[in-house]
Amino acid sequence: MEALIRPEFGLMFWTILCFGLLVLLLSKTAWRPLLQAVEERERAIKHDRRSAENARAEAEKIKAELEAGLAELKAGIQARMDEARLLAEKDKDLLIEEARRSAAVIVESSRREIEAQKAEAVRELRGKVAELSIMTAERILMKQLDHRANTDLASKYLAELEKERPDLKLEN
Repeated sequence: MEALIRPEFGLMFWTILCFGLLVLLLSKTAWRPLLQAVEERERAIKHDRRSAENARAEAEKIKAELEAGLAELKAGIQARMDEARLLAEKDKDLLIEEARRSAAVIVESSRREIEAQKAEAVRELRGKVAELSIMTAERILMKQLDHRANTDLASKYLAELEKERPDLKLEN
């Protein structure tokens, strides 16, 4: 074992010579392809890394655009909903106002119709009262006056009544 611990010149020489020849042989045949393969791999890794970074940046950009588009879409939807709500309120107000106007027209029309019917009833009542008065007067004064005189008398009475009370004016 001691022979291994003590270096001999011949053994060192041949070992260094073999190592040098091996390095020379490997540098001529295998070293260049190995270095080229390592450099290619390094370039491929750098290229892949740049591509990944570019893709990530593009993805971030697209994500930001999508988020901005989504926010804009939400704002547009909210604006349309607000606009629709305002339009519905206006339509409701218009319908209520139209219903009020229609109700007022109906009430006014009904009032006029009632007034007209009231006036017609007053005219009919006056005519019937005059007719009853004439019939009563005819029975009482059957021999004294004729029908034509009674009609003249009733007309005079109605004219006097209209003079005394203008609100009961008889329209012919």
